[in-house]
Amino acid sequence: MTDPAEPMINFSVHQARAGAAGAPEDFEQMLALLVQATSGEANLVFANPGDWGIDVLVGDLHGQVSIWQAKYFIRGVGESQRRQIEHSLRSALNAASADGHRIARWVLCIPSSMDAPTTRWWHRWRTERQRDVPRIELWDETELRRLLLQPAAAHVRRHYYNPYRQDRASEESTPGVRPLPAPEEESAWRPGAEHRLGGAVHLLHEGTTEQSAPDRSWTWRETTADRIEPDIGRVRLRQLHVHRPMPAAEQRRAALRAQAALLARLGGRCGLPRLLDVVERAESITLVTSLPPGRPWTEVFGPGPIPVDRLTTADVLTAAVDLCTGLRALHERGHSHRAISPEGIMVDRQRCYLRDVGLAAVPAGPGEGDGRYRAPEQHRRPYAVDGRTDVYQLAAVVYHTVTGHPPAGNLTPPVRATLADFPEPLDQALRRALDEDPERRPATIQALADALRSGRRELSQPRPDQPWPDLHPGRAG
Repeated sequence: MTDPAEPMINFSVHQARAGAAGAPEDFEQMLALLVQATSGEANLVFANPGDWGIDVLVGDLHGQVSIWQAKYFIRGVGESQRRQIEHSLRSALNAASADGHRIARWVLCIPSSMDAPTTRWWHRWRTERQRDVPRIELWDETELRRLLLQPAAAHVRRHYYNPYRQDRASEESTPGVRPLPAPEEESAWRPGAEHRLGGAVHLLHEGTTEQSAPDRSWTWRETTADRIEPDIGRVRLRQLHVHRPMPAAEQRRAALRAQAALLARLGGRCGLPRLLDVVERAESITLVTSLPPGRPWTEVFGPGPIPVDRLTTADVLTAAVDLCTGLRALHERGHSHRAISPEGIMVDRQRCYLRDVGLAAVPAGPGEGDGRYRAPEQHRRPYAVDGRTDVYQLAAVVYHTVTGHPPAGNLTPPVRATLADFPEPLDQALRRALDEDPERRPATIQALADALRSGRRELSQPRPDQPWPDLHPGRAG
């Protein structure tokens, strides 16, 4: 009989918590902790151009290694997914050959099951590849659940699949550890709920994002809400909820206070949101800021799967130049945003705004922001981040939006490989901004803004001899 205290393991929660774009990374981070709990020491290798086909690593890249490859195939494995699996192992083998290490074990991890034809393919392919890797394994949803239900993995199971209920197995296997009380505010952070902060009442929207510390000492969450009492307006809520007063939690609390002080000094200038309220309690601190007008960049520009037309490209460059004003204000005060993404940018006719100040004042750490736009230095310890990190991220958003595919570090093809009429000087500036070495990027966000502005002017000149095709008319309106 199943113990009613056991949490249900639903792998879809990665997507519910982190969204479609963030779910693969959330799954990878869970896997790193699971491997660490069940197989010993493990390192999470963040995706980078040419990441060697590694998500989780045990061993020494100068010797023999075991590799876990995470693929968040929540709907099963089809032909496209098979090609991705084959490519991942090929990348790992090529890197091993070039770098001199040896792969002793390669484990594919998927949160779903294979159907009969795919299972036959897997067994045949695995047998063929075992001449290169002696031990190839599959951790599908059944095996992942089995491992997560082991007592050694109780903290992983609780953190990712039922973070606020202490199950009996964990209590029995960890003498002296008492269950954490359920936070009083947790139930309020659901769409449609009314949430009281200070003297105001807010109606929460869909799309709450949440991040928890590995040791469960704190939870960081953000959402959009309508303030319905005493006045009316749309706002953004950013909250740190402290479950245990550990040093990391107190450091985060101090960072949110610093964000509040920064916003208060800026006073809503430079296209940044206005600080409306700071509500601090013993267990939490919440910032309430104005939500800039307009629609998210994703609704206005994309990125979509195909390149944009000339008119839309000019609008993208205009919007990106506008963003540089707010980023420059942060940089001048010694902070960097470090979490620039299309979801965090608001576009209102000819104006563009940052929805919030991102990770300004927050200590740098692994897994910052959207993985598609994360700068290379955000993957490397020590995390040497500064304004040039924002230069990379903004250039990455522009590049992805214009070309229809995200950048790939130093392997990024020029925009002109996709759009032959794209201004060459701006193409070169974007390539420099996307350089893996921050020292080779434009030194300031203003330098990038100047290049974007110049490119926009060139695009505005009529070129009847080489018009771009109108791939999706009206998209930018």
